[in-house]
Amino acid sequence: MYMPFKFLLILLILSSAVFSSVSVFAQDATTPEPLAQEPTDELAGDVSATSALIEKLRESGKTGIALLLISVVGFSFAFERLFNLRKSAITPPGLAAGVDKHWGQGDVDSVKQLASKSNSTLGRVVIEIVEHRDSPRADMSTMAGDLASREMRLHLQRAYPLAVVATISPLLGLFGTVYGMIGAFESVALAGEMGDPSIMAADIAYALITTAIGLVIAVPALSAYHFFRIRTNMLALGLEGQLSHVISRWFGPNAVVPSGAPENSSLKGE
Repeated sequence: MYMPFKFLLILLILSSAVFSSVSVFAQDATTPEPLAQEPTDELAGDVSATSALIEKLRESGKTGIALLLISVVGFSFAFERLFNLRKSAITPPGLAAGVDKHWGQGDVDSVKQLASKSNSTLGRVVIEIVEHRDSPRADMSTMAGDLASREMRLHLQRAYPLAVVATISPLLGLFGTVYGMIGAFESVALAGEMGDPSIMAADIAYALITTAIGLVIAVPALSAYHFFRIRTNMLALGLEGQLSHVISRWFGPNAVVPSGAPENSSLKGE
């Protein structure tokens, strides 16, 4: 079952809200209460680290906000792929054996019901095969192959946004680097001297932080993209093998013709 687009959009909105809530909560957590008990060293270290992270995100400015939004998009598409790109959605275990058993018993209706109930790529291709079982074997194999190929290409296409995120993130980080360095040199030009390093500190921090955030987003996104590509190709190979087995069993030289099927060349393996 594919994750609907509306669900993905809701996930994007919720993820953005979570990021905002965490940032606000962390910001509030850094403000000490007047009557609060003195924190332990571990708690103080966590608060200090959170405060430093929030401060660095603030220093990244609008570029950092854009990078965070891109990371939410990447996370959402990765979650969608984890949800939908499963073996049970492509080639459910036992489906090929189940439909083969019903076919051998001549129960074509049960074959279609079992395939439809699986709600999988293999199930939809099996239904296509059953509905065109009176066609020549070559035409039927072509139709089944085209349907399977379209569905697997769609899975590859749905992983493509991760590659876009992995490409845009470092470029946006590089933009922040250039923008920060421009600001640093402008500050030096206005000051007229480079004796005080603090003149450029804010701009250089902006430049480095945006670059780091861009790389932190790009590396996992690119890794996830290649992982899902490899997984899609592996599932496609498994689907191809099961389809070849089903077609050979049903329409090969030693095929079992279900009762009520037309006695044509495709069912005789010719």
